[in-house]
Amino acid sequence: MNPPDSVDPIERKAADWVMRYRQGRLGPAEQAAYRRWLAADPRHATAAQRIDRAWQASAVLRQGYVRPPRPARAAGPLAWLQAAWHRPWASGASFTGLALACWLWLAPPFWVQGLGADYHTGYGEVRHVTLGDGSQVELGSRSILSVAYDGQRRSVRLKRGEAIFTPSPVRDTEPRPFTVHTPGATITARGTRYLVGVDQDDRSGWVGVLQHSVEINLLPHGLDEASASAVLQQGDSLYFGPHTGLKPLEQSPQELASWEAGRVVLRQQTLAQAAEHLGRYRAGLILVRGEALRRLPVNAVVRVDHVEDALRQLAEQAHARVLELPGVLLIF
Repeated sequence: MNPPDSVDPIERKAADWVMRYRQGRLGPAEQAAYRRWLAADPRHATAAQRIDRAWQASAVLRQGYVRPPRPARAAGPLAWLQAAWHRPWASGASFTGLALACWLWLAPPFWVQGLGADYHTGYGEVRHVTLGDGSQVELGSRSILSVAYDGQRRSVRLKRGEAIFTPSPVRDTEPRPFTVHTPGATITARGTRYLVGVDQDDRSGWVGVLQHSVEINLLPHGLDEASASAVLQQGDSLYFGPHTGLKPLEQSPQELASWEAGRVVLRQQTLAQAAEHLGRYRAGLILVRGEALRRLPVNAVVRVDHVEDALRQLAEQAHARVLELPGVLLIF
């Protein structure tokens, strides 16, 4: 069984902004700060939109709920059940259940996304998978993978996390192409070994080619055709997303795939980005307080079984302090 899902820092911040905005608690200065926060990172706007949809859905439920007239009390053994249902706490519990269902549908946590998947991993877990055609998959920490082969295509869907794929080559006895589907793009093998990752906002991610080449196509999002597809050669790596298109990465595919050997390479990342990255390998929430501290650039090579030590070392290098609370590690 996987550990309980942690709250993503961006989701937490987005929820706070949306709640205060919807309740009319933002003054002019705070509204300007909210707009700056939305513009600072595409993931901020994506998270805020998702949570705002959930807020609106629950608002519709609240406005649309009309308490029915209380019927005459029934006689017999079911009378107590009818009376209990029409008490205020019972109707409130029903509304809460509906609101929770809307939230799980609009922003499902890790364990919900993993329901029905063929393979998933826990914190820090690397799992080797051999598919039915002999293709090999190394599934990284907190990852979800489903397999959907048919007569025309070998398709797998990476919902969360990252994986290294080594598909069996196309040949006379196996003419079907091998394609990895993510929420934001499809990546089709033209070679034998490549890495695919899905970012926290689900629609963005990264690709690195370890051998030969792959073809990537973004899902429709309004960008021009030149930025919506590409062929990557061995040694190429890029970031893809609905707002950024296809953007080359400074990190090599070998660095991106270093988790396979139990290491994480942090290159030219901010402390906030590093904390988010390392959060994939430990349960609980990691928060970095203070804008200057969050933007501090860091470089490090971290062992995935020593993430706690690495976070303390990064904080020490930044002349920051660390406070551990139940389920939360705060760097400030």
